[in-house]
Amino acid sequence: MKNKFILYSFLLVFLFIGCKKPSPTPDLLQIQLENLKNKNMSWGLVGGSVIKDNYDVTSQFSGFTLTIGEYTYITQNSIASAWPTSGTWQFVNDNPNLVVREDGVEIDVAIANNQLTLSFTVSGIGGRVSGIDGNYVFTLTSN
Repeated sequence: MKNKFILYSFLLVFLFIGCKKPSPTPDLLQIQLENLKNKNMSWGLVGGSVIKDNYDVTSQFSGFTLTIGEYTYITQNSIASAWPTSGTWQFVNDNPNLVVREDGVEIDVAIANNQLTLSFTVSGIGGRVSGIDGNYVFTLTSN
């Protein structure tokens, strides 16, 4: 009986020694939020581009900047129907690479090498600004 007690005691000790607390999993959404906020610096077109329907339209967005905050954004020198002056956004279905602006535009997000790439489609504007409709890819750099 005493041998069984010692054996079980050793097994329990080894079991507890072998069990490590799991490493905390980083919150991917929080990491992406911090990356998007870019240390409170703007994203801009210096070294970047704006492509609409496979055509370079960067010149139409001269001086464009995007500042992303805690689920907010502010733009400068934008075409408002493509990028409103300011607004809010949120992640879609806990996907750190997909966000939606308050106007319903879903944006694919990629960040690599100090570059932010935003891909989205604007549609349904209609009227005299129907030329704004299209598929956009903004490639921005950290300012």
